[in-house]
Amino acid sequence: MLRLSSKLKIHSTMRKFLKIIKYLFSILFILFIFVASGLLTYYQASYQPTQMPSQVSAKPPIRTAETLPGMPVLIPVPKEIAWKTGFFTLREPIDFVSSPEDSASISKIGVVRLSSKWSAKISGPLKFMRNPSLSPQGYTLSVKPTQVVVQYNSLDGVNNAISTLKQLAVQSHHQLPCVEIADHPDLRVRGVMLDISRGKIPTLQTLFGMVDFLADLKYNQLQLYVEGFSFGYPSFKDLWEKTETPLLPEEIRQLDAYCRDRYIELVPNQNSLGHMDAWLRTDQFKDLAECPEGFKMFGLIEMKSTIAPLNPASLELVKKMSRDLLPNFQSHQFNVNLDEPFELGKGKNQKVRTPVEIAKIYLNYAKHLNDFVNDQEKKMMMWGDVVSKNPEIIPEIPRNITLLEWRYESIQPFAPICQTYRDAGLKYLVCPGTSSWSSFTGRTDNMLGNVEDAVSGAIRFGAEGMLITDWGDTPHLQYLTVSYPGLSYAAALSWNNLPREMVPLTGFLDQVIFKDQNRKMGSLVLELGRYNQFEEFPMVAMTNTSMAFRFGLMDKLILNAVDYKLRTGLLELFSSEIMVKQQLSDRFSNSKVYNSKAVVQYVDSLEKILIQTKVEVPDSALIKEEYVNAIRMIRLGAMIKHYNNFHLQQALDVNRSLLNEMKSLCPKIVASHERLWMKRNKKSGLITSKDAFVKLQLQIDDKLELLDKNAFVRWGYRIFEKMGAAAGVIYLK
Repeated sequence: MLRLSSKLKIHSTMRKFLKIIKYLFSILFILFIFVASGLLTYYQASYQPTQMPSQVSAKPPIRTAETLPGMPVLIPVPKEIAWKTGFFTLREPIDFVSSPEDSASISKIGVVRLSSKWSAKISGPLKFMRNPSLSPQGYTLSVKPTQVVVQYNSLDGVNNAISTLKQLAVQSHHQLPCVEIADHPDLRVRGVMLDISRGKIPTLQTLFGMVDFLADLKYNQLQLYVEGFSFGYPSFKDLWEKTETPLLPEEIRQLDAYCRDRYIELVPNQNSLGHMDAWLRTDQFKDLAECPEGFKMFGLIEMKSTIAPLNPASLELVKKMSRDLLPNFQSHQFNVNLDEPFELGKGKNQKVRTPVEIAKIYLNYAKHLNDFVNDQEKKMMMWGDVVSKNPEIIPEIPRNITLLEWRYESIQPFAPICQTYRDAGLKYLVCPGTSSWSSFTGRTDNMLGNVEDAVSGAIRFGAEGMLITDWGDTPHLQYLTVSYPGLSYAAALSWNNLPREMVPLTGFLDQVIFKDQNRKMGSLVLELGRYNQFEEFPMVAMTNTSMAFRFGLMDKLILNAVDYKLRTGLLELFSSEIMVKQQLSDRFSNSKVYNSKAVVQYVDSLEKILIQTKVEVPDSALIKEEYVNAIRMIRLGAMIKHYNNFHLQQALDVNRSLLNEMKSLCPKIVASHERLWMKRNKKSGLITSKDAFVKLQLQIDDKLELLDKNAFVRWGYRIFEKMGAAAGVIYLK
């Protein structure tokens, strides 16, 4: 009897429990239906079909100065140049006459720059003469049928004269046309900063080649941007030895000597506040983060990259890093960067601080670091972005610091901040960009305008010089030669700031950089950097085509929400620059529909021209392959944009065809990219560089697999996709 009673009680309890479960399930089901209906209603109300863009014509090609048939093209363009009749034959060995105290140095410059034997004689066809009336880097060059005469004030002037002599010799096969040249630079410092940290770490051989390239353009400073473990810190081997392939101390020392032989100062460069995410990912240093819990930039981009300046251990880490780095350089300067400390003052557990208080914390950290740098017998350089946005701290900046004012958009004027720095008595360099990064083949129009404005501001307001930057911005998909036009143009203007129509940039790229017999490559590389004319609007720091790889295949509704969030964040980023913010706002408000068909047709037409070029430099085959693969990336990016905009409006067979085309492109790009990467660079960063393509391949496979399912399965998938997109949009808002 007791057993029966116990069984009845258990049965009753189970019935009650099942009843509760049933009620809960019913409630959850009703709640799900309610939420699902709400999300689907929201989706339907928010989704707007995209109209196909109309066919448009490309802008007229860029025109630069015409070149004289059969004559050498010189960049930088000399201040004074007069071509004469006749030729001088430069024969090896090269006998020259100079003062005894300069003969060894002149001989070394000649051997290094012209790769020929030089011999000091009592008499000879080349004559070098000191002229104290010339500027330190200036020179005169007189080429006559029987003699070449160089006048100079310093060995820098000799080096610059021989750079010009080299351009003449290479283009004329050592039959130098007679000419009279008087020349000197507009800016004392003409530098280049190469990013070796956000993707590609060049091999030492690649860097040697770049130094020769820069020396021919009369650059006199080079910086290699270091963050994370792109330099092999001896004190921190345990953090990089098993996973990275950095530049090692002995390689830096070799490069430093190579630069000095070409009158280029190799300045040590190391980020020391922001962009420290590689260090903060380690267990050893994770507690140094300003925001240990992380920070979302624009509410989209997860980051933990700034060390806490109020933590004494942060400065101690930077000092230890610097003591590893600095002994490998002869330069008496040190760029500590200090740019973009995005998280500064934003830690959840920190005291709420005003922007002025945050700027003071930044300045105090910079002063302490400056004291350390001075103790190492170096002069500190640092980026000017925090200073220019917080002008109240300008009076307190130590006057032995050189500010590096970077602005990479042609709509960002340099003149106002240059005037501010000049009036405050600060030393500074202007820093435009090559506009190559996050673009595949560059942003030519932006680069030209950016460089022109930077150099004009520098000359007008007494800057120390110019440092043009060439960033990688992980995953560093652009190839090295994409930066050649920007580096050439910046070299031209920083030496002789002529109007664009007087600079023979196209001809120089044809005849000197690429040695293209058909004279097509110069115009080609400039025009390849203009495919963004068919995008919605000129994007900041990238092209919209390249940005497509960051998001991959995505529902248009959530993509629009992400895009809106990004635009809002960019406007906030430029909030202190009212005119720039307004111009950006106008761009965003008047955006077009991305014209994928026009982009593809445009790069297809340029690829046909690429096939016709006859590039005759040692790495000509490699250069062509790099541009072919860059064009593939543009095509693929355009297809991603088209799919995201129109796949809901297209027939299944159209979508299947588009997806299959993308699927065939992905492995070609990845295979070529990996092979081309290893031709010029170390292995570090390669896997990350391929991530976007690997992720895209998986997405494409999933989409194609779905297209093979029956209509009911596709309908169900689409319902859940709409709900997910709507939920994502609500979350972002």
